[in-house]
Amino acid sequence: MSKPNEPAQAALDSANLSRIRNAQAEAAAQNEVNNTAKNKLRGTYAQTQAQGLHNDAAKLALELVAGGDEAIDAFCEKVRKAGIYVGYLGKVLSPRQFELFGMAGVGPTPEDERAKLEGRAAGFRLDSEPGSKETDNPYEIGSLKGQAWLAAFRDARSERDHVLSMPPPAPEGGEQPKGDDGDEA
Repeated sequence: MSKPNEPAQAALDSANLSRIRNAQAEAAAQNEVNNTAKNKLRGTYAQTQAQGLHNDAAKLALELVAGGDEAIDAFCEKVRKAGIYVGYLGKVLSPRQFELFGMAGVGPTPEDERAKLEGRAAGFRLDSEPGSKETDNPYEIGSLKGQAWLAAFRDARSERDHVLSMPPPAPEGGEQPKGDDGDEA
């Protein structure tokens, strides 16, 4: 639970996903032997984990988004099949386990709500990422969807800016952060 004047966990997680995506892109663009890029990515993972992000789930989500609908559909099918196989092995899944993605009993998302979700995701992108500007609104600005996208984008951008302006969390145990060369920073 967030304290007053602190962002909600969803805001932290959304901004941290952008941080990881950016650090992954930088690390991938660097020569494989470049330890600075690798260390920056490790540092980003440490920071995002300290702020409550489940890094393994974040990595999976980034891979799925990069793979598009086909990758997401394949993953959903894999999870669905795993549920069936667990049943074959004698374990009955609970309704909560079946609702893994929060989609049970939910129909298609109305278009204006989908536009809100897309606008919020765009608002949390880092400025250097594609789709990170108000002008990237894919909907007609005067339409209901365009207005929903823009309002969600602006709200998310405000939350993102707040999260990015926060100092990194202190390491547990009062340790001093180490620089790339192993010396204390």
